[in-house]
Amino acid sequence: MRKAVDLVIYILYLAFFIWSLSAAAPGGDTLYVKADGREYAFSLSEDGIHEVEGAIGTTVIEIRDSEARIISSPCPNQTCVRSGWSGTLCCLPNRVICTAGNGEGGVDAISG
Repeated sequence: MRKAVDLVIYILYLAFFIWSLSAAAPGGDTLYVKADGREYAFSLSEDGIHEVEGAIGTTVIEIRDSEARIISSPCPNQTCVRSGWSGTLCCLPNRVICTAGNGEGGVDAISG
């Protein structure tokens, strides 16, 4: 039963990831991060390293020159780390999804 629940969660996150690729405007001034039920927003105009807690541990996001990438995450295969600089980043095992946007809402908690 647990495997079926994990599969459903994986499919939902994958569907959201694909939707966010098609719905996100190219570029933007804010990086929105959804991490295991919590939401954050980071300015893409300010270089820095940000840590967010996901389902299985801490994911570390780097922002530099208005771009973002995941530099470490506790997931087993590290696909998110190898994905490089992008406006949309995703670590499915840790339930972390990052999308760039224009700063017009959608996030309740702002962290910096």
